[in-house]
Amino acid sequence: MEQNQTSQKTILIVEDDTFMGSLLERKFKQKNFQILRAMNVDEARKFVESGPISLMLLDIILPGTDGITFLKELQLNPQFKNIPVIITSNLGKEEEIEKGIAEGAKDYIVKAHTTPGEIVEKVEKILGI
Repeated sequence: MEQNQTSQKTILIVEDDTFMGSLLERKFKQKNFQILRAMNVDEARKFVESGPISLMLLDIILPGTDGITFLKELQLNPQFKNIPVIITSNLGKEEEIEKGIAEGAKDYIVKAHTTPGEIVEKVEKILGI
């Protein structure tokens, strides 16, 4: 894989768990992605509005506005609805997964069942890298 192919891709990690966010950030930086991190939807919204985002990893359980509500908001905005979103959550019930996909997520990853390396692989697949 060419380095500059991923270094031009910006991943927004919306995750309030500092440990998990740091783990994902390290994994993506090893693959030369540009990383933005948000602890909540308000921070994520500022990143989305200020620059091109190649893909967003979005937790569901966040302080304030939850991830599904933010996903719906993105889908209603023509400027942002084409940003691929992968939900990353520990909520793994079938109906939660189906709801996330129905709201426009490209994939739904249950964090407890997936390694950070596998998350990077899924992102690369969705971005066609």
